[in-house]
Amino acid sequence: MTLSERLKTSLYSEAAAAVLDGQNVIKKYFERGFKIEYKGDIDPVTIADRETENIIIKRLKNRFPDIGFLCEESCPKEMREGTFWVLDPLDGTVNFVHHCPVFSTSLALFSDGKIVLGIVNDVMRSELFGAVRGRGALLNRKRIRVSGVKTLNRALLVTGFPYYIKERHNRVIKNFKNLVLSAQGIRRLGSAALDLAYTASGRFDGFWEEGLAPWDVAAGSLLVEEAGGRVSDFAGSDDWLFGKMITASNSRIHNSMIKILQQ
Repeated sequence: MTLSERLKTSLYSEAAAAVLDGQNVIKKYFERGFKIEYKGDIDPVTIADRETENIIIKRLKNRFPDIGFLCEESCPKEMREGTFWVLDPLDGTVNFVHHCPVFSTSLALFSDGKIVLGIVNDVMRSELFGAVRGRGALLNRKRIRVSGVKTLNRALLVTGFPYYIKERHNRVIKNFKNLVLSAQGIRRLGSAALDLAYTASGRFDGFWEEGLAPWDVAAGSLLVEEAGGRVSDFAGSDDWLFGKMITASNSRIHNSMIKILQQ
């Protein structure tokens, strides 16, 4: 599908509206309670995940019926070609079920082999991060840029841990140890989409994580790139969207991070 600039604007506007529709659902359940189910031993899912996903999909399907979906809860997982939405309705569900108000909705559009627009909504802070490729990154309609930190020892990094850490933890712990000894500090929010959005806005200087799915990183990665940063896998290549390993930074400290991740 060929996307004109005018169509991209329309797609972005409708995507942002759909995400904000979903925000109302998430806040409703956060305030009144919900039943928790598990997809594995420690990977929760709630009615808020499913209802938010359904609302966003329904709105976008009504407006753009020919565009498919790759999403966490109910969509086919094998899409890699064509034009499709990439959706995580509630990124940070563990935080959500513990009533920790740090979670987000992530929505991107993939077309012709690349991400063309992305939105990350920081639900409880009412901060809507958005980008259309080639137009820069915005936070509540104001332009954002990555930080100017030049060295790793002055950098505040952010990361997360995969659900499989209890079974396969050696590389995860090694990378954490090496980077925590090299950076000024490390934080863990519990939402990869927010980690990337905060890196794009200069709140963090770099991010790395493994074991992620496309819906975790698609939107946030475009934010970082459009804000002047760099995104790669742990080896510094472009195989990160489906490769399950991602590094994102203000670009200035990127090579230093990659060097450590390659140890």
